[in-house]
Amino acid sequence: MTRATTPPAQPPPNPEERAKARSTSLEIVVKQRWTRTLVQAICWSAAMGEIGVVLALQMPRAPHVRTVLAELCAEGQPQNIRATPLFFLGVLVTTVGAYIRWLCYRALGKMFTFEMSIRRDHRLIVDGPYSLVRHPGYTGILMTVTGIVMMYASPSSWARECAIFSTTVGQIAAMAYLSVVLAITVGLILRMSKEDAAMEQTFGSTWDNWAKKVPYKLVPWVY
Repeated sequence: MTRATTPPAQPPPNPEERAKARSTSLEIVVKQRWTRTLVQAICWSAAMGEIGVVLALQMPRAPHVRTVLAELCAEGQPQNIRATPLFFLGVLVTTVGAYIRWLCYRALGKMFTFEMSIRRDHRLIVDGPYSLVRHPGYTGILMTVTGIVMMYASPSSWARECAIFSTTVGQIAAMAYLSVVLAITVGLILRMSKEDAAMEQTFGSTWDNWAKKVPYKLVPWVY
């Protein structure tokens, strides 16, 4: 998740570069640093909570184990926490999504920005993951956030077995995560058409030829 939601260390586009590619009103959610920090914090909290309970169960005689379990699993059945096929599928989806995202960072280099823009020396990248779909970076981030839900909200997870979603903090965290992810998902889907239009206007027939070879936006042979 951290890899997928952290942009490369590149300077943000200037107003002139952003003006060349007007995005949607949800752009403000996509580019905000606090949204990335919030999502990362929720994911890391879920991971550390689950790790803490599992370790406590494996070391019943260690000091403060009862305190740890009381704080992290006040209700429910912590002994039922285990890795399920759905959890492993979530790990796979998250890992593949983050890897795709990293490939996009590497392919685009300084042209990769969270803000929609056309750089002054922008080039059209048509190889690597961009030889399969036109917006693989979006595919990667959507896979990552979906895989996280599969991992930490599945049956036998810490959040489910310790009734975290019945607590005020758990409900706020879940609503915050889902709200941000929904806004980002809708924003990216709406943004794809505007991004395609901006690239077509900038690169003309070169973009047209690439779009004919790569007609899919997110998933090969599907969409």
